[in-house]
Amino acid sequence: AFATPASAADPMPAITDHAGMAAWYDKEAASLRQKAKDMAVMQVEYGKNPAFVQAMAGVGAKTNIPQHCEQLISSYTKAAGEVDQLAKVHHAMMK
Repeated sequence: AFATPASAADPMPAITDHAGMAAWYDKEAASLRQKAKDMAVMQVEYGKNPAFVQAMAGVGAKTNIPQHCEQLISSYTKAAGEVDQLAKVHHAMMK
């Protein structure tokens, strides 16, 4: 089962609410990391069924599924790191 990100539905606090923004970004980073983990699980599952992956490629799929999973893992991980930096800025502004 894959996680359902809740942070996307959470309203963003006012940008002057540094505690609220820091918490929002912290939650968003956690959500992105969970998406990366979920995608890694999906990649493993596809790896267990190479015939399915090959069949998908044979019916006009434009994407190499395992490679697509790897790209998403990388993107989610990078985005989480960027969001962490934004959270740090707001944490610092709280002091």
